[in-house]
Amino acid sequence: MLKILDPGDVIAAFGIEEGSIMLDVGCGPGAFLEAASKRIGRKGKVHAIDMQEPFVAMAKKLSAERGLGNVSFTVSREDRIPLGTGIADSAIMVNTLHELDGLSTLKEVARLLKANGVLGIVEWEKMKTPMGPPVSERLGQDESEEMLGNTGFEVEKVFSISRYHYGISARKII
Repeated sequence: MLKILDPGDVIAAFGIEEGSIMLDVGCGPGAFLEAASKRIGRKGKVHAIDMQEPFVAMAKKLSAERGLGNVSFTVSREDRIPLGTGIADSAIMVNTLHELDGLSTLKEVARLLKANGVLGIVEWEKMKTPMGPPVSERLGQDESEEMLGNTGFEVEKVFSISRYHYGISARKII
């Protein structure tokens, strides 16, 4: 994934600011944590969240090895992220949306974001590529936009973020 998606470019594309609080929902083994941690700086915080405990453990290990002191870790369920309401300025979900069963995780992200918080989505283009999930499991841009609209987000921008991925920047409106 890092060969086709540059973590620094992804974090920058969504305007994540120094000193802010960011959620990495579906963080996996932590591929975007170092870039997020550096961008946010010592006054900010990154909450790394995943449903799979082994991924959270890998992300913790990576974070410790790289000396990322502004990252915390949370094991979640799809319908419940055990963090407080309105705690975050922004969130990213990279190659995560197509994995979800329903809208409950997006609703949880909306709950966790402050008013006007930004959600950055990166998803596989719905086309055959040399890697990634089967095309039948991918979401088209229109499908992703509809999911966001149904969970309290307004799409602000849709763009190509790599040869095989699109990005969506959305703002919490409820």
